[in-house]
Formats: sequence, C-alpha cells, structure tokens
Amino acid sequence: MRMSMQESIPASSFKESRTLSFGEFFALLLQALASEGVRPCILRNYQEFPDKNIGNDIDFLIRSSELPLAMRALQSIQGIRIIGYSERYHVAMVFLEGVSPAPGLRTLQVDFIKNLTWKGLPFLETDVVLKSAIVRQARELEFFVPSPVHEAISSLFSSLLVGGWLKEKYFTQVQHTFVNARSEVIAALLPQFKSKVATELVDAVISGDRQTILGCIRNLRLALSQQSLLHRPVRSVLAIVRYAANVIAIRHSPKTLETVCVMVVGNPGKPTIVDNLLPLLKSSAAVVEKRHFKPRLFFARGSQEITPGADLRTQTPEGIFVSMAKVVAWMLDGWLSQFMRQKSLTLRICHYYSDGLLIDPQGSSHGGPVWFAKLVGKLLPSPDLLILLDTTSETMQAGKPKLLPTGTSRQIGAYRSFVKTRKRFVILDASKPAVSVTEEAYAAIIDMLTQRTDRQLKKLF
Repeated sequence: MRMSMQESIPASSFKESRTLSFGEFFALLLQALASEGVRPCILRNYQEFPDKNIGNDIDFLIRSSELPLAMRALQSIQGIRIIGYSERYHVAMVFLEGVSPAPGLRTLQVDFIKNLTWKGLPFLETDVVLKSAIVRQARELEFFVPSPVHEAISSLFSSLLVGGWLKEKYFTQVQHTFVNARSEVIAALLPQFKSKVATELVDAVISGDRQTILGCIRNLRLALSQQSLLHRPVRSVLAIVRYAANVIAIRHSPKTLETVCVMVVGNPGKPTIVDNLLPLLKSSAAVVEKRHFKPRLFFARGSQEITPGADLRTQTPEGIFVSMAKVVAWMLDGWLSQFMRQKSLTLRICHYYSDGLLIDPQGSSHGGPVWFAKLVGKLLPSPDLLILLDTTSETMQAGKPKLLPTGTSRQIGAYRSFVKTRKRFVILDASKPAVSVTEEAYAAIIDMLTQRTDRQLKKLF
C-alpha cells in the first residue's frame, strides 16, 4: 500500500513474504543476465557458490555499456525488490530485499563493477580481465571468474591501492598465486606500473613482508598516475575529474541519505524496536546506522547536549535566549548531517525522544516561546518515513477507558497531529508483542525504500 501525505498505513497491510535462498537467487540471476546477453565475471568469494556466499555481497565485473542490461535482468526476477541504488564512478551498488544470503537475513548487496580503478585510473583494464576469464562449474551452474593472476591483483589492490591497507582475508591466496606465477603477475602489472615498482611489490608479497608491502603504496599510486597521464593524458584527466565530482556528489548529496525516524508515545521503553530492526536491515544500504535525535549545541565548547527530561526553563531573558539558541543549533545540526557524510548510500534510523521538544513544547523542557519551538519544528529536515509507536492506539480506538498520566492525552494528540504533517508516516500499535511491531515497522521501511528506489531507477534507466 502506498504511503503518502496524511495517510496512515494499517498494520494489517504488512505481510511477510517468502525470501529466496541465495542459491535460488543466484541461479535466477545468472539466467536473467544470460538472456540479456551479459557475461559477467565474479571477482571473488565465489568458492562456495551456489550453496553459500562467504562474502557480504556479490561482485560482478561488467562493461560500463552493459549496466542497463544488468539492471533490467535484476528487475525481471520475481520475488525480490530493489530497495537501494547508488552509482559511483567504478561501481553500481544495488540493494535487494527478498533474498536470504544467511539465516535471519533478508537483504543482499549486488555490486556491478565497471572499472578496476584508483581515483578513476585503471590498474587493470576491464576488457582484459573479462577476455581472460575462465569458466567455473558449480553443480549444474556455470559462471565466469577471473584468471588466478587477475583475481590475485584485484583482491590485493581493492584494499592496498584503493584503501591504503592490507586485507588479510585474501592475503594467503594472493601470496600463493604470486609465488606460483611471479612472472605472469609482473607482466600483468607492467602496462600500468613501472617494472621496478611492480617487481618490488610482487617480491614483498611472496616474502610475506607486510611492512614492505604497505611501504609500496605511495610508489604504486605515483607510478599509476605517471603512466596514466603519460600514455593517456586527456582520458586520465577526465577520469580523475569525473571521479572527484562523483565522490563529492555521493558524500554531500541528501539523495544518498535515507532517513527513518521512530517516535514513541506512551512507553519510552519501545525504542528497543530500533535495535531489533538493525540486523534485519543489515544489507539494505551501504551503511545502516542508528542515531539519536536530540538537541546538541554543536558550536559550544565541548559537546553540550540537551538530555530529555532536563529542566531548561528559566524566567530570565538570558535563559530563554540560551534555550532558543540550543533549539536553533539542533536544527542546523540536523541540516548539516544531511550533507556531511563519508560513506555511500546511508540508511539512518533515528529516535525521536518522547519528551517531544518540538512536537509538544508545553509538555517538554523547552524554555523558550511555544511559537518558536513550533516554527523550528517545521524547518527541521523531514524524514523519508516517520513511524509512530503508539501503545495507546488500540485501547483508544476501541473506546476503552484507560487511566493516563497528567498531560499524556495532550501529548498523544500532539504526536498524532505531528506525524500527519509529514511526507510519509505510519502509526503502529506498540502494545503488540515486540516481534509483531518489528515486522510491521520493517515492512513499512522496505515499502518506502522500494518506492524511493523505483523513482530513482526510472530516471536513470
């Protein structure tokens, strides 16, 4: 059911659907890609396919021109939903719901890698890797994987060259390949790196000298930059510029932030639902984070925070001004957090504290004018989805008498009125068992993410 302005979604509309096992999904995806004429290469972590995925995602190497076809193949698979999409210079990250890569999980990340690069400069050419790929048989399935040399270089450089650190998970296999195919590895590196730099790295890996390996990072990056600019100056400059522009857009655009806010009324203990949601949403975005939504005076010395329940009221003009300044600082901090991030697509799950600083100023600890708090509340960035956990909803709707603490009835009304002003909202009966409430909240979040991503993909493909 669609969530829209001033529409509450009844809990009965949310139903848990069957999830595909990883093996089922993988077989369907290979078939769909083949029907679109795409022959991808799975870069790593394929050793236990299709029974098990030992990685957190699937890394497909494809040509840039094949991305629309790969996306069409994904969209053709019945039983899954695309709940997130983020495209960087070298990779398109797709987040799916309806696939169970491991017990208890319902989401999976699929990466379509277009270029093996550092700062936009390729350390291995995509066409070279694809043409050298070999067939791997896994029961009745066949798929392509890189040659051992290309897989070792890709696995090593994905952390060493790109991130500046050594990933131990792949090191044993990388070292084994370097030992058995030393000359082939050096030859594969020569088009992008100088002979001395390539040989020094390969020998350091063979000897297992991790300090020397890390010491090669600067020379590797310098050699790659020099070789790229020397042999392909225009192409390399344009690649660096496009890469930088893409990084800025990803890190500082609100389009790569998905925000869900959970408000609680009638039972402050219910925010534990957020903790129950986080494992279910593990691979629904590149980063899934929990954040407390509370005022913070970020321009003050130290980190002064307004703790819910603290008494900020005062009769002095100075005290009223300080209270108003803290509320404004909170609003500005909220807007800054929309643009200042270090990762890719981010799903942020926020708590709205039940003292209702800007929702019910009369019942909160706000020391400034009520009209001012309401104004700031309207100026706060609106979440993509607002979930109200109402422990009193069932009894009040049924007309049953219930003794409520002083001020609680007003607070309940204020919360319900507030959520109905938001772009998307859902009111859940939090008096139900935590498992039921978690499932309903999860379904509402997935529905929102699906609709958001559908609009994005229609613009791109």
